[in-house]
Amino acid sequence: MRTLIFALVLAVAGPAAAQMRIDVLNRAPPIVDYARSGDAGSVRGALASGASPNASDLDGMPAVILAAMAGHADVIAALAQAKAWLDVRDRMGNTALFWAAERGYDAVVEALIAGHADLNAENRSGATPLIAAAREGHVAIVDLLVRAGADISREDYTGRSALNWAQTNSRRNVVEVLRRAGAQR
Repeated sequence: MRTLIFALVLAVAGPAAAQMRIDVLNRAPPIVDYARSGDAGSVRGALASGASPNASDLDGMPAVILAAMAGHADVIAALAQAKAWLDVRDRMGNTALFWAAERGYDAVVEALIAGHADLNAENRSGATPLIAAAREGHVAIVDLLVRAGADISREDYTGRSALNWAQTNSRRNVVEVLRRAGAQR
């Protein structure tokens, strides 16, 4: 379709107009750039002007995941309020909650939990946000996810649970949180 548009514009309007059309086709919606950079005010403004909370960049990466990867909790809250798909996945099957948990962004994890993100969403490796947080040693996030109801018994496709990963990586504080949670359930 893009090739056809390019050919038509080139034939009718000439090279300058064709280049303008290519530039327009190769730009992500502004809300995506605002989300990536953490500009919550501009995200809210774009949403108020009718921008989709589910917009993606040219590689198909959703704004909610870009914001989570960069640790922008206020952007996540704005997108969640606008009913963005919080459980949308990237090409590896990772959700925004997975990225926030893996990277240690407590406030983003809290915003996603408040927005009812799927606590047990598995990526293509079978890893959940809890497994990612435990593997990386993010004690506060493990505690947040456990208190919110994440399934501590889930295993990834290698057969390892969050507790197994925490033990393997010598994350003693995480092991303690997970053992306490297991004893209470």
